[in-house]
Amino acid sequence: MTSSADIYNFTIDPSSDTAPANVLRFVGPNKEVLEIGAGPGSISKPLVELNCCKLTALELDEKSVRILEGFCERVVQFDLNDPDWVAQFEGKQFERVVIADVLEHLVDPWFALRQASSLLTDTGSVVVSLPHAGHAAILACLVSNNFEYHDWGLLDRTHIRFFGIQNIQDLFDQADLKILEFAFVLQKPEDTEFAHIWAKIPKRKRVVLEDGDFSHVFQVVLRAVRKDVVPDLPGINLVEQSAPRTNKLKYVAFYLPQFHPIPENDQWWGKGFTEWTNVSKAEPLFHGHYQPHRPTDFGYYDLRIREVQHDQIAYAKRFGVDAFCFHYYWFAGRRLLEKPLLEFLADAEAKIEFCLCWANENWSRRWDASEHEVLVEQTYSIKNDMDFIEALLPFFTDRRYLRVQGAPMLIVYRPQHMPDPKATATRWREFCRANGIGEIHLVAALTHGNRDFERFGFDAGVEFPPHNISVPNMRDRVASLTEVTGYIAHYRDIAIDHIDRDYSRRRVYRTVFPCWDNTPRLKNRAIVVLDSIPENYERWLDAVSAKTVEEREPGDRLVFINAWNEWAEGCHLEPDGRFGAAFLEATERVKAGKSNVDPEFPEPVIPLPPAIEVVSYGLRTELGMWGARKFARLPLAYKVGRGMYRMLIKR
Repeated sequence: MTSSADIYNFTIDPSSDTAPANVLRFVGPNKEVLEIGAGPGSISKPLVELNCCKLTALELDEKSVRILEGFCERVVQFDLNDPDWVAQFEGKQFERVVIADVLEHLVDPWFALRQASSLLTDTGSVVVSLPHAGHAAILACLVSNNFEYHDWGLLDRTHIRFFGIQNIQDLFDQADLKILEFAFVLQKPEDTEFAHIWAKIPKRKRVVLEDGDFSHVFQVVLRAVRKDVVPDLPGINLVEQSAPRTNKLKYVAFYLPQFHPIPENDQWWGKGFTEWTNVSKAEPLFHGHYQPHRPTDFGYYDLRIREVQHDQIAYAKRFGVDAFCFHYYWFAGRRLLEKPLLEFLADAEAKIEFCLCWANENWSRRWDASEHEVLVEQTYSIKNDMDFIEALLPFFTDRRYLRVQGAPMLIVYRPQHMPDPKATATRWREFCRANGIGEIHLVAALTHGNRDFERFGFDAGVEFPPHNISVPNMRDRVASLTEVTGYIAHYRDIAIDHIDRDYSRRRVYRTVFPCWDNTPRLKNRAIVVLDSIPENYERWLDAVSAKTVEEREPGDRLVFINAWNEWAEGCHLEPDGRFGAAFLEATERVKAGKSNVDPEFPEPVIPLPPAIEVVSYGLRTELGMWGARKFARLPLAYKVGRGMYRMLIKR
């Protein structure tokens, strides 16, 4: 007869997003561990060999016990349904108690979990894995009148208890345990053991079954501590968390809070200065240059008015943007532009996920070409490290905060500026573990020539185009109205360069921008991207969305958009006078899988000098247009023509 030693024998890929791999991560290294219902040691053995833990196991199956004795320090053979099982350990306590896919097999899992918590040290935690009965595949079995039991999986024939997300939360509450970390293990219905049942369900019914908040959650892994040991630590309520579907990307838009006056900007730039001051004064640099960008649907808004942010959130969610990444300005305890973020945090009606990007660079007079004059200096020290991460606790504990596999995400804009980023990352991680946050997900922005995150001790990188672009500068090919010293590039070149990057072996989140033109800030020193039109943005977004599904595990499929409202960078999803809401509509189509734009980028167009365009228009022939464009591609002839044109317009 087949025993549990045969049924529950499997191999773990510790880098995967499976339930056993998450158990290994939640237990951590060098712990004294009790695994309850250890089976043949599929989890116990890697805890010993990979995590270097000291392992005690409790198991009933005789064959499994013999296997466990080969690598465990102690093995207790006992029935978990016997209420005296905890007495077998004679008061010994453990740093971690692991109960992986076991509670659903017990007559009284509520009592068993309470008993398990009594075996914890004061700093110990219980790590639990449970199958989720609300998965769409289980619902499909239910509506098909066919609960098809198997030897393993969601409908293991030995399961006698079934848990929805609320039931799991109640299970821990009743055991007086506080959840500090969790991971939703996601799986598409067609990839489960019930794929054949799912395939027979009409499509209209599948849509309904997948509509639930947790319809793709296959298993839940949690780490919890006793409430009496940490009464002041906030716990996680599972029901309030978001769980993406496996095939669902999350679109995260960077968000600038500069649209309200602050005393510092009044002092540096003049009374009432906001981002709009530069935006409204922008002028074209060359013929056909789209400047200034003028907002339409939201107007020249003031972020001190709460209704503005409510409207932005409504637009974002309507058009497929899942989260905002707020730029966070913190200088050794001094915060700037913090009002919109703090009011968002306190506003229960601001219902959108969010995360932070620490803009850890000096504030200087870069906008008026005086970048060596520092207005606010960014300084670093061990004390600043600790003060900074402590100040983030209210954000990390907010139920809306964006998490990757249960860990709050923090982006650092310039980790290369930190004197010892690895040491800082270690301090931050240790502080968050000690204060009930658990693990954090540190992401390095790939900016200002930095293409690395690994050497900083971070978990991932995020692209930040147009940083680190390597495409031709077309500055000398446009009909400039003034001397342009910046960078002029084609959208197609930048998009293809980023699409072609291979991140299959590196954890880098891809980023797109709808358009880019920071003329309002830098004037003739600006970076201007030609052909920044909704169709090209849709091509780029569609391509990187497909790449992200291919490269990233479920629950880690994030695509960033730069940006929601960087108006002075000419970089915004918010509607403007030229394109209206077309960039948002393109986002919505790609998110829904309904993009029908030709994936091939068209040949870029070089803006022509007005005099040449007039001649071409007057001739009204293909030959005239061909000749004009040929002239624009002859550098020497073009420079002569451009010089003559400038002389004419200055008269």
